[in-house]
Amino acid sequence: MRQIDEWTNETLVSGCIALDPEARRVLYDKYSAQMFSVCMRYANDKEGARDIFQDGFYRVYKNIGQLKNVEALSGWIKRIFVNAGIEHCKKTSKTIFLEELKAHPINQPVNWNAALSNISTQEIIGLIQELPEGCRTVFNMYVIEGFSHKEIAAELQISTGTSKSQLHDARKILKQKLAKLSIPSKPVTSDE
Repeated sequence: MRQIDEWTNETLVSGCIALDPEARRVLYDKYSAQMFSVCMRYANDKEGARDIFQDGFYRVYKNIGQLKNVEALSGWIKRIFVNAGIEHCKKTSKTIFLEELKAHPINQPVNWNAALSNISTQEIIGLIQELPEGCRTVFNMYVIEGFSHKEIAAELQISTGTSKSQLHDARKILKQKLAKLSIPSKPVTSDE
């Protein structure tokens, strides 16, 4: 049995095309953690992420013979998982795009560097998961995956204005949540 670093993209792809179980295992081991993180961004919870994850690897194994440039394997796999995440959002939810977000402005100054430095990647993913479905999907597609508003609108069958509004709302919600994290709690005194 070869080590993961002994496998090139070319040997991984050709092994997976040949249905070699070791090549499939190595591909899974090499990309599973990164792809599960992608799945968590699009799902409401771990169960939803597992569904996307399973669907994503099924698609990778099924379609790996269509990969034209083996050096683009990592990007190709990520695109499959992003598409699986987007399709999951379309299927599992009746995505309701917010007409208006009733946000309460925070009147205290916020130290954004302090807020971000005191939060882990998992906590950031958790904050993204807490976004309303439409906001979360647009935020992921625009900020993380690099889709344009025009591409998002076409993919989700919404207007570009709705896409922009959802992104604005997502950012607003995330800023509020981060602001709450950066505001120190009031110290308890003996008088209270």
